[in-house]
Amino acid sequence: IIEISSGINAEYGEDMITHTNEASSSSSEEMTSSDNEGAPMQVDNSQEDELTQMVEFEAYPPADEDWSGVCSLVASLFQGVNLDVGHFSQTLIDNYKVGTVIKGADIEEGEDDPVFAVASLLPLIVFKDKSKLDEIASSLLSKCESDQIATVERIFGAADTAFLINAKFANLPLQITAQLYKALKMELITERKENPDYNVKNLIVIGKSHVEPPKQRPQKKTKLSAPDIRYQNSDFASLAEVATDSFSWKVKDETLAPVSSMACDDVWQGYRTLLVIPIDKFFKSVDKIIDHLSVDC
Repeated sequence: IIEISSGINAEYGEDMITHTNEASSSSSEEMTSSDNEGAPMQVDNSQEDELTQMVEFEAYPPADEDWSGVCSLVASLFQGVNLDVGHFSQTLIDNYKVGTVIKGADIEEGEDDPVFAVASLLPLIVFKDKSKLDEIASSLLSKCESDQIATVERIFGAADTAFLINAKFANLPLQITAQLYKALKMELITERKENPDYNVKNLIVIGKSHVEPPKQRPQKKTKLSAPDIRYQNSDFASLAEVATDSFSWKVKDETLAPVSSMACDDVWQGYRTLLVIPIDKFFKSVDKIIDHLSVDC
């Protein structure tokens, strides 16, 4: 069971989840249906204007009813990129066999049913409107270094490339993230046997990153110096270690808060980072990511 703050964190512009001590004992960590009835809503009297609620998570294939929630997560992930969010999200939902959304369990009819996370692998070949894909590629090409343009063009021009989407609330419990990776790997292995579109060789992964404010007087920069990019989530940092190419861009007017269940006043300049990862390296990394996240839970 996880305690989640309702609405959007106004200061950071991110959905945030705060953990309770019961989190490690929830049967929803295994991404299976729970036999328990939904826990009642609770009000945190220490913060009069913040409504909190006890939530159990369940995993589902993406469906049309998730379109709005998926759109919100995709839009947040692709900040700074020219993207038809609705078309991209619908394509993700239509190709649901390798994909998972995380939602609350035991949501009553008429209640809001937010999507807390979405994970998916989308081969470029499944996009029906190629002009939408060209728009994404053109936007991303404008953000990479000149010596990377040829590589990015080749990746987007290849039929054996796919987007790996992992968009989630800022501090979704680590055990849920671990299960998302496990499900994604199993679904991809199965689908590759049945659908040649999923026999991809390279993955395009976009994740949230940031630049921490300098704690001391900065050294004089040269034209070759680059910002010290840090990744908001440890799973993305692990993927970055096996990436063959990467580049980052600054997101205007965005600050990111540390991913933590503890209150913190620190904020960092928001960036997005694109990784190019060979599929064989991704498969090898998934097990390490799952083990790492499980240890940190």
